[in-house]
Amino acid sequence: MDQKQQADALNAALSEKVPEIKEAPTTSVELIRGVFNKETNSWETEAKVRELNGFDEESLASMDSRNVVYAEYMTFLLKRAVVSVGSVIVAENPSVIESLIIGDRDILFLKIIEATYGNNREYQVACMSCKASNDVIITLDTFKNREVTHDAKLPLEYIIGDGTTVKMRLPNGMDSQIVAKKAKTTAEQNTLMLARCVESPAMSNPIEWAKNLGLKDRNALVKVLLDNQPGPEIGEVNAQCATCGEDLNIVLDWASLLFG
Repeated sequence: MDQKQQADALNAALSEKVPEIKEAPTTSVELIRGVFNKETNSWETEAKVRELNGFDEESLASMDSRNVVYAEYMTFLLKRAVVSVGSVIVAENPSVIESLIIGDRDILFLKIIEATYGNNREYQVACMSCKASNDVIITLDTFKNREVTHDAKLPLEYIIGDGTTVKMRLPNGMDSQIVAKKAKTTAEQNTLMLARCVESPAMSNPIEWAKNLGLKDRNALVKVLLDNQPGPEIGEVNAQCATCGEDLNIVLDWASLLFG
């Protein structure tokens, strides 16, 4: 090959397009309540997520040095990996993540785990009886949604002792963050959560209202909020030791699902 041919070949190679780094594909997921679109007067329940990458890993690692609660960490993760909720683009309106009910946030989290690792997560679990190491595969489909009859798009209603009908909305991500940050005891958590979630009757000071409630009414209203929260139940998974056959009780949480 003479110099002209070499030059032509080099120019041809330089003129070729540089391969583009494509964005990670998105995965669709159906939410329970989603977000309300005022323009269409309807609820939008389809969301899209993407897999976590190295940029996300470094950003999440930086959270370890901060004094953050679980709800804040979850919000941070979801704002990075949730692409859209209904017609809302998260990058343009990240506060939509805090407005989602807890169950929808958990659904999004599990879908992000699936988009990142696949539907199966493998763990090494030591048997408490024979000490043998077991490779246990957990299928994300194992975590079923709680059976709740209440429509998450409607207010919760409960008649307290004096005959008043109290209407409440389901707690969302912002509620969880504020309660975890500001309340030091379970009693304070109950007060703050009730004050934030009550919609009716109208009142000027919801916190004083929540404190003035009798214990029976307070406990009943908190139970209504807890019992009617939809979403996947992430918790204990049962397996058997491959060596001795004893039961392996594996307790999973968000951290173990995320980091293995």
